Amino acid sequence: MFFNNKKIKLSTQKNHKFGFTVVETLMVISIIVILISISVSTFKNMSNRQVLDVSVLNVMSVLNGARSEAVSSKNATTSGVRILNDKVIAYQGFYGNLNQETSLSNLVKISTSTGIGTDVIFNNVTGLTSSSGTITIYFLSDPSKNVTIKINNTGTIEKN
Repeated sequence: MFFNNKKIKLSTQKNHKFGFTVVETLMVISIIVILISISVSTFKNMSNRQVLDVSVLNVMSVLNGARSEAVSSKNATTSGVRILNDKVIAYQGFYGNLNQETSLSNLVKISTSTGIGTDVIFNNVTGLTSSSGTITIYFLSDPSKNVTIKINNTGTIEKN
């Protein structure tokens, strides 16, 4: 037999396959999950802040409305606001007269300082009140997130 001295060439072409590996797919999915969790958390915080801000504006509106009614001497009587845990109730004269109830979100609660108690009564014509102190509106889930409303003896109402 006669042997040929030619070297046999082995095929060096690589077999290229296109597609994604399991590791690449898992990495992409984990990055997407992280981005979604960050955006959901941010949206929830923004939404909670909005609920708190709307609740504070509602309480301040009711207080300012009652003071305005007293100063205008409408019905020649005092005006007041009863402050409960989950709502405020505006009234004229005595509690029970012409009540206007404003309920707050079930995510927040109201607490008052000892100077206020449950009722803030504005005097006829002057708008002065003996119920000075603070009203705090806070989240049930996180009481450290709160807003304080201050009521002065002069009847002025400020958000701190």
